[in-house]
Amino acid sequence: MATTTRLEKSYSSIETAKGAQDNPLNTSDGIQNNRVLLSYEEIPEWYKDNEFIHGGYRPVSFSTPACFASWLYLHNETVNIYSHLIPSMFFATAELAMYIYIRSQYPEATAEDHLVFAFFLLTAVICLAFSAILHTLSSHSRGVCEYWLHLDFIGIIILTLGDFVSGIDMIFYCEPMLKRSYWIMTTTLSLSAVFILLSPKFQGPQWRTFRVGAFIATGLSGLVPIAHGISIFGFHQMTKKSGMPYYLVEGWLLLLGAFFYTTRIPECLAPGKFDLVGSSHQIFHILVVIATLVHFGGIISAFDFNYHHLVCKEFPHS
Repeated sequence: MATTTRLEKSYSSIETAKGAQDNPLNTSDGIQNNRVLLSYEEIPEWYKDNEFIHGGYRPVSFSTPACFASWLYLHNETVNIYSHLIPSMFFATAELAMYIYIRSQYPEATAEDHLVFAFFLLTAVICLAFSAILHTLSSHSRGVCEYWLHLDFIGIIILTLGDFVSGIDMIFYCEPMLKRSYWIMTTTLSLSAVFILLSPKFQGPQWRTFRVGAFIATGLSGLVPIAHGISIFGFHQMTKKSGMPYYLVEGWLLLLGAFFYTTRIPECLAPGKFDLVGSSHQIFHILVVIATLVHFGGIISAFDFNYHHLVCKEFPHS
């Protein structure tokens, strides 16, 4: 996190000092008139991300209170904020609820069982909370926006790790050596992706393909334990003991989200018509949340099967 701290300081310290003075929308007390919304042409270049969203932009405020005050009125980031803020609160609440549920319904559940669910829910909270904060503070300043953009990407990697750790636990529920080997593999890939994201060496457009490749490699690595599980247990058994049908639905939802994210449909078909509600990024956010809920359902279903059917005795591979 030291690199991230340096990023925040290097980007925002000078901007905050100078930009706040030059911002004509600041009032005498330094807090912006936060109800003002701007058009795409009125915002600075670094703030421009989607030319098909014509309006609803908050002015650059250089003010954290002004950014969080924007939770109280409608702008083009409102849906992006709440579509991840509310689910992050749900998953945070689910931490305690799931602990109580497992203790009551599965009295012989191990500490590892509890930890796997707690870890997955924690990664969901972190990812969605980082996303909500990014979209809240995106109008603060260039430095703060880029800082939280890095954390947003890290949050995605963290949730991916949570998906893999929980899924691998269900696939190899009674194979501790295989389970831990795959946990080490996915953790190593995730840490490598974070390093590539934060390292100054891999910044700049010339490294864009490499950075994207690191994310893709991390995501596709989840197919390896699934294929391995099928080779050991067979396809039919895997559908019961691993939650695989849920993961396939989850994968399709994420691919659909990526489709909207990259094509910028529907706003590219009707520029300016989806500025506040219905844009591609908002659809992407909602699909990510649904995919996360589907994964949650998958690991609950798989755990229930493994717990009640004594899979460890049936497949003594450890």
